[in-house]
Amino acid sequence: MAKVSGNYLIARTLKEEGVDTLFYLMGGPNFDTIMECQDVGIRTIDFRHEQAAAMAAHAYSRVTGKPSVVMAASGPGTLNLLTGVYTASIDCAPMVILGGASAVHEIGRDTFQEVDQVGIMQPLCKYWHRPTMASRFPEVVSTAYRQAQSGRPGPVYIDCGGDVLYEEVEEESVPTPSRALKRTRPVAAFGDIERAMELIANAERPLLFAGGGAFFSGAAPELEKFV
Repeated sequence: MAKVSGNYLIARTLKEEGVDTLFYLMGGPNFDTIMECQDVGIRTIDFRHEQAAAMAAHAYSRVTGKPSVVMAASGPGTLNLLTGVYTASIDCAPMVILGGASAVHEIGRDTFQEVDQVGIMQPLCKYWHRPTMASRFPEVVSTAYRQAQSGRPGPVYIDCGGDVLYEEVEEESVPTPSRALKRTRPVAAFGDIERAMELIANAERPLLFAGGGAFFSGAAPELEKFV
C-alpha cells in the first residue's frame, strides 16, 4: 500500500469537493500542500500579502457563490488573513481557511511563530478544528466545506500543524467521508410564506429588500423574475 502525507490528503479532498482555485501566500509549513494542490489540478494563485489573498478569496465566493479556499503560513501569516476573514463573516461568504501552524506536539512551548490561531479565529468562524492526525484531514476538510455553505454561509478554519501535514499514513487506511449529493435550500414555514404574499399583494408601493442569501441559496433567477 502507498503512503501519503497530510498535504496530499488535503489536496485530494479539496479536489473531490470540487475546489478549482487556491489563494495563498507561500511559506512554512504549507509549501507542499500547495504543490500537492497543483499536482491534482487545482489552480493556485500566489499573493504578496495574505490580506490580499483573503480579500481575493472573499471576492471569489461573492461572485461564484462557491466556497473559496485560502491558505497562509503559521503565526503572522495566518493572522494577516483576519481582515478578509472578518469581511467574509459579516458578508456571509463561504470561505475555507487553512492556517499553517506550529507542530501540534510543541503547542504551549513558545516555539517559532506559535500563537493561538484557533482561539483568534473562533469568533469569526462557523467551524474550526485542529487535526492531530493526518488521517483526519479528509473528514475535517469535508466537514468544513459543508459547514461553510450550510445555513448562513461564512468562514471556517482548519489549523494545520506542520508535523501533521508531513505525517505519512497508508492511503487505503484513511476513511473517505460521504458527501451530500446536492445542497438543500432553507425552507420557510408555509404560514410565513402566505403572510408575506398577503403583505405584498395588499401593499400600495411595495419595497423589496433582498440580502445575499438570495444569491447563495440559488434563488437569484426567481428573484429577478419576480421583480
